[in-house]
Amino acid sequence: MPNKYDLILFDMDGTIANTDELVVETMFELYDLYRNGIRSPREKCYYFSGPPIRESLASEFPGQDVEFLAKEFARLSRPKYDTIVTSYPHCREVLLELKKMGIKLGVVTNKFRNMSIHCLEVINLSDVFDVLVGFNDVKEHKPHPEGIFKAMKETGISDLKKVLYIGDNKLDDETGKNAHIDTCLVAWGPRKMSDEVKPTYKIDDYFNLLEVIK
Repeated sequence: MPNKYDLILFDMDGTIANTDELVVETMFELYDLYRNGIRSPREKCYYFSGPPIRESLASEFPGQDVEFLAKEFARLSRPKYDTIVTSYPHCREVLLELKKMGIKLGVVTNKFRNMSIHCLEVINLSDVFDVLVGFNDVKEHKPHPEGIFKAMKETGISDLKKVLYIGDNKLDDETGKNAHIDTCLVAWGPRKMSDEVKPTYKIDDYFNLLEVIK
C-alpha cells in the first residue's frame, strides 16, 4: 500500500526544536541592553517563536534599528543553542521511521538558513532531512507558501495531496492552507491555540504522527 504522503515538511522552532527558553532568555538580554531593562512577560515572548524575528523586534523596540537588533539577537542567542535547545521526545526515532517508509522530509522555517543548520546539528537531526528552506532562501515568508513550493520542487514532489506541513501555531496552519496541502499542529508548546484554528490533524506526541501516517 502506498504511503499517504510522499513529502512531510516541518517548521523548526516549537516543532522539531524546543527553542522557547532560548527566545525568552535572548529577548530578556535585549530588553536589558536596549529597552532600559523593561521586559515583556515571559508568556508574551513565547509567541515570538514562529513569525520572522524582525517583526517581533520592530514591535518590541519601536523606532530602533531592526537590522542591528536582529544581529544582536543572533549574537546573543547562538551560544545558548548548545546549552538550552533540545529536540522533542521520540522526534529522531519517528523521523527515521518515516524515512524507512520512503517518505521525504524537509524543513520550511522563518529562521535564517545558517542558524537552521546549526540548530539541526545541535539537536542531532542534520542527517535526517532531504531539504531545508530558510528565511533567506525565499522572497516571500510564511504564511506565504513559497517555501512549501520550493521544498516540493527540490524534492521532485508535485502532487499537493501527497504533502503534509507540520507546525506549532496558527501561522504554520495558514502556510499549509495557502499552499493547499494538509496541515498538522503539535500541542506540546506553551502557546495557546484558538479553537478557530482547524488543521487537518493535531498531535501531542511524535508517536501520534506515525499513527496519522499509517
